[in-house]
Amino acid sequence: MRSRFQQSQAVSASTRVEARRARGTCEWTWHPHCEVVEVTSRLRSLRYPVPRVIAADRLDDIAFYVQEKLPGSPSDELDVDQLEALIDLVELHAGAARGLTSPRTTLPWGEQIHRDLADPGHWTPRKRALVAHSPRAADLVRGIEVLAARLDLSRLPGDDVMHTDYGLGNMLFLAGGLSGVIDWDGWRPGDRRADLVTLWFALRIGTDQTRTSTELRRHLRRVMEPELLWAYSAHNVLRTLGWFAFRHGSLPSPTWLAASELLLRTALAA
Repeated sequence: MRSRFQQSQAVSASTRVEARRARGTCEWTWHPHCEVVEVTSRLRSLRYPVPRVIAADRLDDIAFYVQEKLPGSPSDELDVDQLEALIDLVELHAGAARGLTSPRTTLPWGEQIHRDLADPGHWTPRKRALVAHSPRAADLVRGIEVLAARLDLSRLPGDDVMHTDYGLGNMLFLAGGLSGVIDWDGWRPGDRRADLVTLWFALRIGTDQTRTSTELRRHLRRVMEPELLWAYSAHNVLRTLGWFAFRHGSLPSPTWLAASELLLRTALAA
């Protein structure tokens, strides 16, 4: 009998062959129960620029899928015209999760956000690591918990498709135009506007794209209340800074904490 390692090597080899034949790329996923094929097929039916999933399988806890290789490459910058195209594109997320399978989603989106932000007993590894990072980081987490506890997030949309990592690293551009959005293995049903807040966070933290981020903030203030913009921004702060604290024990830059505090104040500003 072949060992699990030998089995995984065989799966990997056959997958690479299939990827080469189909001009695709093989993606290993941390979400083995997430139905990437289903959501990307739904989006493709709406003429959304997502790669076609060619094959998907799993071996015990090892999950993978082979996706079509789209033209283009990620960009470090986003201009206003590209931003407007992305804003229009996110509207295709509306109601697109209706009837789709997402087995790893255990709570409705509003309940999930409220628990992640406001429940002091909901201590994820990321939140623990961020609190342990420094007294300033611990104060940031506690401040988020206090303010989030006052919010009513029970009426948020729950049947939009959410990418959940809607940043420039997962967007492909060719000749200045958007050619694809990739890596949908972390998708979940929820509120499509949260994806644009994730993009706003990415443009504000660790980059200097003031004009584009300002334009996006203007749009976000038109489509949601300041309190909701704050809540989605706080969620990005906890999961992103918490990830770096958990995986690396530090943040990419000493300025990230101050930038996150400013981001949350900006979200609430009139």
